[in-house]
Amino acid sequence: MPHANVAQRTSPLMVRLRDATAMVRDRELLSGRVSWLDYRLYLLRMYGFHATIEGLLKSSQVATVIPDAGMRNHKTALLAHDLIALHVHPRELAQLPRMTFTASLALPEALGWTYVVECTTLSGKQLARHLARQIPAEIQSASAYLGCYGDEAPERWRELGVALDGSEQIGCDGDRVIAAARDGFLQLRAWVLGAAGASTSPL
Repeated sequence: MPHANVAQRTSPLMVRLRDATAMVRDRELLSGRVSWLDYRLYLLRMYGFHATIEGLLKSSQVATVIPDAGMRNHKTALLAHDLIALHVHPRELAQLPRMTFTASLALPEALGWTYVVECTTLSGKQLARHLARQIPAEIQSASAYLGCYGDEAPERWRELGVALDGSEQIGCDGDRVIAAARDGFLQLRAWVLGAAGASTSPL
């Protein structure tokens, strides 16, 4: 019988990512009773997250593993649309706080962060349904980000899995991908919920 660590390393990368991040993935970054100001603050923080991470992913080699990476890497523009619909002036977008990142991303780390981004995107439709019961007008006019994949979300997720599991470039760097994904979820949670204690929106 193979050693447990050996068996784990031969599992598909998507399975290993799912299992290794189960305790740090956060499906409740915006839960409970939500006002339109809570929703806008959430979008402000997600804008600051995506504006940083998309720049890093564009300068990485993610597209050599995930062919449609460029099409996936566009969520900042959708968030800008939603924020403008919620009365943020376009000129103010450039002044919004952005999550800080001290280094560029090598390919394994970029793939780990891509997993974080896509996990968050996958849950958008469910979050939109939850919020529509509380702030229907705002969700009708300002949910381009939450619904960016629409009914294609499961297929986009499947394609991501095929790309990651089938890549020969990752090789023995799967552990680095997983470590980056775990770190990414923790940083995203700290960034989004770090604003939760603020009594007012930054705008």
